Amino acid sequence: MPTSSPDRSAQEHDRGGRCIYHLPYPIDMASKFGGQVRPARMMEALSQWGEVWLVAGTAAQRRRQMRLVSEAIQRGTHFDFCYSESSTMPTALTERHHLPTHPFEDFAFLARVRKAGIPVGLFYRDIHWRFPLYGKGLSPLRRKAAIAMYRYDVMAYGHCLDVIFLPSLKMADYVDLPSNVQLAELPPGHNIVEEPKEAPAHPLSLFYVGGFGDIYRLDRLFEAVNRVPEVHMTVCTRPEEWAAAEPRLRQWVGENVEIVHALGAEQLAPYFARCNVATLAVEPQPYWTFAAPLKLYEYIGNGKPMLASEGTLAGQRVADGGLGWTVPCTTDALAGKLKELSDHPEEVGRARKTVMEVRDSHSWRGRVRQLAQVLADVDRRQGSHTGN
Repeated sequence: MPTSSPDRSAQEHDRGGRCIYHLPYPIDMASKFGGQVRPARMMEALSQWGEVWLVAGTAAQRRRQMRLVSEAIQRGTHFDFCYSESSTMPTALTERHHLPTHPFEDFAFLARVRKAGIPVGLFYRDIHWRFPLYGKGLSPLRRKAAIAMYRYDVMAYGHCLDVIFLPSLKMADYVDLPSNVQLAELPPGHNIVEEPKEAPAHPLSLFYVGGFGDIYRLDRLFEAVNRVPEVHMTVCTRPEEWAAAEPRLRQWVGENVEIVHALGAEQLAPYFARCNVATLAVEPQPYWTFAAPLKLYEYIGNGKPMLASEGTLAGQRVADGGLGWTVPCTTDALAGKLKELSDHPEEVGRARKTVMEVRDSHSWRGRVRQLAQVLADVDRRQGSHTGN
């Protein structure tokens, strides 16, 4: 597990500040799936920002690392902030056996750090547990127990945090977060360093990469592309997810639709290179009113303007930033916009220019600069500085 070791000499670092990065689970820097992507990318970006004292792993590993951090604080080592990322599971259930054998340790550690004057922020990952579909397949008793542990997490945050970071502030409408803790947005980012080359704006070539489960319904988009045959669309998703959706969508899959199953940046690169518009035109539902999909920022990193749906947070972000086009998720509206963009490729060029102007601020390094500023603003120490 790659870390910046807590007992490492501070003289080895001259890039910036020093922080504590807490995760109540092991970190997988190579993972390309689910909840592990963000923690790994934040670790990379934090390490570029400065010196990182990582507290992560099993409960036993975290306990040892917590002790080293606490000893350093007692010696007077200066930390600019402590940043934590929650798990998709309740904090107390993150051990492999999923039993609450250490229900207080992580929160007690964050509270000690905060008591020492170090500003503490936590990214609150997900609130699937607040919706009726949560726990499908679990026994009623296990579902009830899990929800109780999620509620315990939220209660504990009020005693150990200065800031709760959310993918979007709209997420706060769905969970009763502590009123004494500041809220701030910290959406995902991208880690694409090289500036992407511009694809020709004509003919119009769409690209979608992502899931095809119940919350990723693209039926209206498929129907719209079928109506505008001069538009090409490439869809990249997992084979099993396409197999489940294909019976429903096959009636609209013509010669201008290509289904691929690429995985990872290298395999995706050719598809990004040849498309000129990326799409987030999923059918709206409550989850998409507050969820900030990672692919939105991957599209920005690849320099692609986007076609998105009204009634979704992604659509609002695209509209507010001038990053593409947000339209009602109806076949007529989507087909009309596709025809317009096909006939007026200069619109695609203008939108791409806007995406490129904001691209760096939406990188993972940009997110670290953002969180560091938010936590600096709540630092209660006098003359806060970087260094021992």
